Amino acid sequence: MFAFSSSLFSFLRRAVPAAMMLALAFNVFAQGTLYRYVDADGRVVYTDRPPPPSARESQIKRAGGNFVETDKISASTRQAMERFPVTLYAFSCGVLCEDAEALLQKRGIPYTFVNTQTDAGIEKLKALTGGLQVPVLQVGKDVSKGFNDAAWEQMLDRGGYAKDAGVRTAVKHTTAPPPSATPEPARQGFDSAPPPSASDVPVI
Repeated sequence: MFAFSSSLFSFLRRAVPAAMMLALAFNVFAQGTLYRYVDADGRVVYTDRPPPPSARESQIKRAGGNFVETDKISASTRQAMERFPVTLYAFSCGVLCEDAEALLQKRGIPYTFVNTQTDAGIEKLKALTGGLQVPVLQVGKDVSKGFNDAAWEQMLDRGGYAKDAGVRTAVKHTTAPPPSATPEPARQGFDSAPPPSASDVPVI
């Protein structure tokens, strides 16, 4: 019978955890995503499964090619995006629409912008609310018609978005255009009719 020496046993004791980590790494590269967080006992955990609510310092590391790149969006924000995606229905309607978009950008919320000055945007708005009032915020299945900063903040909180979700963008969809010499006729249901632009624009 083969007898293990102490040095061989020591080598195997170090090699087995390394092999397990290597297997995890191959699995992560296959899946494409690795989560890193600190658990309730203070241990750093790497896994391909989303961290539990009690996790601290959560990060997402994206595998690609022969490297692992840290995602700029936190794991908690990524989870909120998957469970309760945010959509803003608006257009260049003036102060209300500008304040609505400013709230999302101030909190660093990733969201999809639906331009309700296009036919496709109007149809989506009517299907969602039955009317043409803007701005409208949708967080998951929760919908709020008309801008109300306190109500919108509560919706985002319930969706799991941090006070600073960390997404920074200079994109503005709702800034009113300069007045033209010949005003265009207003579209039914809206106060003004700025030139149409692209709809369904994800802002991340």
